[in-house]
Formats: sequence, C-alpha cells, structure tokens
Amino acid sequence: MGYSKGYLAQFKGKKVTFKVVNSFPDLKVQFVDYFGDYKVKVTSSSSFSKETIKVQIVTSFPDVKLQRVSSFGDFEVYLD
Repeated sequence: MGYSKGYLAQFKGKKVTFKVVNSFPDLKVQFVDYFGDYKVKVTSSSSFSKETIKVQIVTSFPDVKLQRVSSFGDFEVYLD
C-alpha cells in the first residue's frame, strides 16, 4: 500500500514510527533544512506511537519532504 503526503496530515500532534527499509516502502521521504511539507521532531522512544509506516529515505523524487525541528513540529517521528 502506498501513501501520499496527505496521509500524514492525520498524525498532526501525534507520534509515528518510521521503519526504514531499502525496498518496497509505503512512503519515500527526504529530510530537508527548509520548506518541508511537514515539520517533524525526531524522538528516541517509540512509546505512544500511533502507527508504523515503512519509509525509504531518498535524496531525490520524494513523496514527502520533512523538515527536522527541535520543538513545535507538526508530529513526532521515531526512526526504527
């Protein structure tokens, strides 16, 4: 099942686990310094995670661009 960047909108204010894979991802993400589609806070704990999504981290042609922030993100991400 493939997701789009609009799918992530339902996780605003919540925590999501991103399981990093090399093939057959649900979503291709790119971490950018500025002007991301969403601002995410990367956490070190998977507790209270709402869902696990398989992602592939890419440098070009992403499905969604994520900007890492230290606070006030749209949602929190745990990278597994």
